[in-house]
Amino acid sequence: MKPQYKILLKFACLAILLSSPLQAQLNETVTAIPAQHSGNLLIEPVTVLSPELDGALPNQQVLIRDGIIVRLAEAGTALAPSDLLGLERLNGQNLYLTPGLMDSHVHVSDAPGLLSVRDSDYLPEFFRQQPRSYLYFGVTQLLDLSSSPQGIAIFKQQPQAPDLWHCGAAPVAGGYGNPHSEHPNVIQQHTIKQPTSGEQANTPAIVVKRIVDSGAHCLKIFIEDGFGDASHLPLYSKETLKEIRIQASHYQLLLFAHANAFDMQQIALDSKVDVLAHGLWNWTGMSTTPQGIEEELAAHLQKIYLAGVGYQPTLSVISRLAAMLDPDVLADPQLRHVVPAALLNWYQLDEAQWFKQELLADFGGLPASDAAARLRLTGKRGALAAQLLYQMGHPLLLASDTPSAPAYSHQPGYGTYLELQLMAAAGISLQAIFEAATINNARILQLDQHYGTVSSGKVANLLLLKENPLQDVGGWDSIQTVILHGQPIERSSLSATALSGR
Repeated sequence: MKPQYKILLKFACLAILLSSPLQAQLNETVTAIPAQHSGNLLIEPVTVLSPELDGALPNQQVLIRDGIIVRLAEAGTALAPSDLLGLERLNGQNLYLTPGLMDSHVHVSDAPGLLSVRDSDYLPEFFRQQPRSYLYFGVTQLLDLSSSPQGIAIFKQQPQAPDLWHCGAAPVAGGYGNPHSEHPNVIQQHTIKQPTSGEQANTPAIVVKRIVDSGAHCLKIFIEDGFGDASHLPLYSKETLKEIRIQASHYQLLLFAHANAFDMQQIALDSKVDVLAHGLWNWTGMSTTPQGIEEELAAHLQKIYLAGVGYQPTLSVISRLAAMLDPDVLADPQLRHVVPAALLNWYQLDEAQWFKQELLADFGGLPASDAAARLRLTGKRGALAAQLLYQMGHPLLLASDTPSAPAYSHQPGYGTYLELQLMAAAGISLQAIFEAATINNARILQLDQHYGTVSSGKVANLLLLKENPLQDVGGWDSIQTVILHGQPIERSSLSATALSGR
């Protein structure tokens, strides 16, 4: 067993030791996903890359039946008569077969930067393209950390879409975190609001039970008192956090915490959350001396490591905010593959620059280049924290937080690919990135029975790549074919340019 998997084993053991309605629910969800391909699919000869292997497996034969991998063998192995029925063949010569990627932090209800007055003009086509954009960059599984039921439903109704799970969000009344529901699961605290006679307070027990009944697979809280040096937003009390932890454990829901500052992450760790939904880019509360920062940062990261808390670096969040201030950001040729043409054209208009102007206002009128430089410095802090955790042997989780803000620079699918690139630039090995994008997410979400590796019994969500991503992170952009539940899909057909053409 690889050393970094010892932490993730904690979650696997928990699922075995407890009677697990959550695991049963996840299994039912996978079973309920409609088979998109009937018959058999044979891929050979192909080089298999799977995160649990010590190296590549060349010259392999991979047989898929009804969307499930049923056999790995040496290429040329004889097939049974039943395997020949309805058999489709894919030539994998000189190609690499990997598991599909999983992004465990997205928001599928939001179109980046779109004004509500323009929803009717651009939103329907954006929602049609959004799942295809994730698939275009090889993302075949998603976890939405706080979305509306309507957004989830629209996403799942699209003909080609990654497998999707979601968390229920439970912000504190008056605090950070925008619930989308008409009757949001806002937790009321007695210090904020006393329930009137006959009124049922939104206690943690009531809110968590409602979230469980909604079909959510995890619980998200927001530990955020304000951005930058601000501290004006209310936080959960210690008693409330303790009760949230009790309720999450009772229903066996993983507890995710939005927390990107040092002082906020300390609260999250003291509250025994399971996953930090952001990297550490805000060092508020640390010593002002370089030596003090180094010691406090190392001690904090060691605490994360020893507690086995899942860690989502979300490096692309700050990077794409900085990109918003780049005058040429919309000239990026990748955007035309993930953004419908009409919406991409609208992004060029003055009307669409509203968030860019708000972002600049937050920097007190600094020139855009100087504001971007400050953002990139913040991003470097997050990258350093992720690098140090990796060096400790802590398993990271691929998570893009797309869209993390009304930033049209941070688009579905492409944001995930940029996250992979930024992890590599932070000094994280290509093998560790591979694990973060596949088996680590599957294990911490108790989905590794179905996803995360190229092996018999797993859902056939796979990628055929022209280049080896364990040699260059750019290999993740060399997809030839996306295989979704055993159905091969040419990558080019998933581009927004193809949707516009139809």
